[in-house]
Amino acid sequence: MQERRNVLKQALVAGTPAIGVWCSLANALTTEIVAGSGADWILIDGEHSPNDLRSIVAQLQVAAAFPTCEAAVRIPSDDPNLIKQMMDGGARSLMVPNVRTADQARAIVAAMSYAPAGIRGFSMGHRANAFGRIRNYHATARDQQLLAVQIECETGVANAAAIAAVPGVDALFVGPGDLSANMGAMGNPGAAPVQAAIAQVLKAAQDHGKAAGILAPQQADADRYLAAGFTMVAVGSDLGLLARGSDDLVARFRNR
Repeated sequence: MQERRNVLKQALVAGTPAIGVWCSLANALTTEIVAGSGADWILIDGEHSPNDLRSIVAQLQVAAAFPTCEAAVRIPSDDPNLIKQMMDGGARSLMVPNVRTADQARAIVAAMSYAPAGIRGFSMGHRANAFGRIRNYHATARDQQLLAVQIECETGVANAAAIAAVPGVDALFVGPGDLSANMGAMGNPGAAPVQAAIAQVLKAAQDHGKAAGILAPQQADADRYLAAGFTMVAVGSDLGLLARGSDDLVARFRNR
């Protein structure tokens, strides 16, 4: 058995825009619906959603039915033990929040990699290698892995070029909410200093041949970021779609 291609990694290496949707409801059924939408990738959120290892694995299982949609997982921290568990559970595309330095990025890459390149614990059979059925998995595991590190503070922005230069980092992903809050413009990622910081991250990624990503649930923002050169763009979330959709539905009957 061969490991399935990481279509998101292929797209980003080729410079092809990849449209994603956040999955925040911590439910396999809703994640299955989103994964079947035609999105290039989904993000199963383990930072700001009520997810745990079991619920994330269940969502990875349903998402596997859609080979043209890569399921990425955002973990809550850069804890190497958590990285090991998530990867053994089948999360090969990881997003790590609030990466601030190149040393931190190198430690994350090491946590994703088997010895001698890294420190990922060795297990003969787990979900990531189809329970021992994928030939040469341990020697080739990095080939289909993707690492997106989130830049969410001024320190991360200042070190963006050094972070992008770390081998094994595939994308710099801007968290506009945290970045704006950390820059004193909470709730206003459109503020000029925040936009300048976002542009700095984009340039750092491009200068080092890495992809740049961002969350942009407003279509005008997403269109603008895509035109600027961002290629890993999340355009909404299951939670947002349900909340706004239900609000609009009820309002049509309340307001007539």
